[in-house]
Amino acid sequence: MSEEQKAEQLAYLSEEIERLIDRVATDVREQRGEHEEQRASSFVIYLLRNSDKSPVASLRLRESGIAPDDISGTDGFSALKNYCERLSLQARVEDTIRPSREIADPCLGIIVDGWQ
Repeated sequence: MSEEQKAEQLAYLSEEIERLIDRVATDVREQRGEHEEQRASSFVIYLLRNSDKSPVASLRLRESGIAPDDISGTDGFSALKNYCERLSLQARVEDTIRPSREIADPCLGIIVDGWQ
């Protein structure tokens, strides 16, 4: 992958991540549940998707020379992280394994957590 293609891929992912800002507060509120109905999980996973809507495979990104730290350094992730911090939450980029026949390889995801 050329440097120009890497930059385009990172710009695309940055935009995808920034779009998550509109969903985070609602998704966390739904996942958190009411006090009397505490949920088992205390995180939300957002799988990053390619332009064809397939999940971004971690291995393919690494083979292309793009590391999770590169994604964490994008403007979109910085905006999401700052938004989460204002809500006393954390956001991070992480390999995510989804038990599914469609998605067998680790995919890149954004994990939002920090509530109890």
